[in-house]
Amino acid sequence: MPWNKLRHRLVVLLFLVVLAGGWLLWNDKRPAYPPMPFDPLVWKQPAEGGMDPACVRSTMALDLVEKAALDGKSAQQAMEMLGLPDEQGKGYWTYHLGQCPGMGWNDSDLRLAFDAGMTRVLGATIEHVAVAESR
Repeated sequence: MPWNKLRHRLVVLLFLVVLAGGWLLWNDKRPAYPPMPFDPLVWKQPAEGGMDPACVRSTMALDLVEKAALDGKSAQQAMEMLGLPDEQGKGYWTYHLGQCPGMGWNDSDLRLAFDAGMTRVLGATIEHVAVAESR
């Protein structure tokens, strides 16, 4: 096979590999379900209609974080919205979201950061825990 033809095939193959890899990376970070506005009643009950509860909570958690909906709320207000946290630590609360396809192959948590007196939410983030480390 002439060198130019081989080189052309290798370039095309490399392009396709890079394109497929880029798509996989991009798709791995998208939630499997469309964004869902936060609804405290839906948050607190099991998902219905075949939807994975982890995906329902993950999409609502994304909504909370993107809209900074918890920022400035009192601890009581946050608890009324989300229920009791799964973990409490010095300056934070954690709500386990579970694993949702499209959020990466990770378990995810919604973590609320509080002020020094644990009276006001300073911010909320979604944190990912690798499968090997997951609960």
